[in-house]
Amino acid sequence: MRRRKFRALQKLKSQHSYLSTGAGVIGMARTPDDHGYWLVGSDGGVFAFGDAPYLGSLPQLGIRVGNIVGMAPIKSGSGYWLVGSDGGVFAFGDAGFYGSMGGKPLNKPVVAISVTPSGKGYWLAAADGGVFAFGDAPFYGSMAGKSLNGRIDSIAPTPTGHGYWLNACDGGVFAFGDAPFYGSNPVYGCRGI
Repeated sequence: MRRRKFRALQKLKSQHSYLSTGAGVIGMARTPDDHGYWLVGSDGGVFAFGDAPYLGSLPQLGIRVGNIVGMAPIKSGSGYWLVGSDGGVFAFGDAGFYGSMGGKPLNKPVVAISVTPSGKGYWLAAADGGVFAFGDAPFYGSMAGKSLNGRIDSIAPTPTGHGYWLNACDGGVFAFGDAPFYGSNPVYGCRGI
């Protein structure tokens, strides 16, 4: 197992980008046909495997950051977005830039990005349950300003794009728009928001 990880890391270092000192891989996104995937580092380095096209990365552009927290591809797989904890959004390939929270005050850091079914918009989710909608992503509500037992760590759209779920690190689930609530399992311990 260790040898396989070492070989994967060696291959990772030789492909398209590099991980800065202290940067770690923080996310993964699959290609639409499930024959490839991208890995993204906290420094914005992107690594393409299988049929995932390499479309650029932040280190390649000379942009030095250490706060990338998520990645989301467009439906065709010909573009992707990276998001930083400050709400900054970076678009690559055919992914359009529809706005960001970069440079704006946030109560808590952004933790995730999710794309609309059309690929012409996205939602950003913050640790306190704040949701920020850009492009054709409608806003259906958030948990910002409400008491949470654990921080939000992901957002997932419904197939229609007319709703989304927020997931908290303790297993809590919050449904908005046409997202049905099926229950949650808030029993896991996690750090607060």
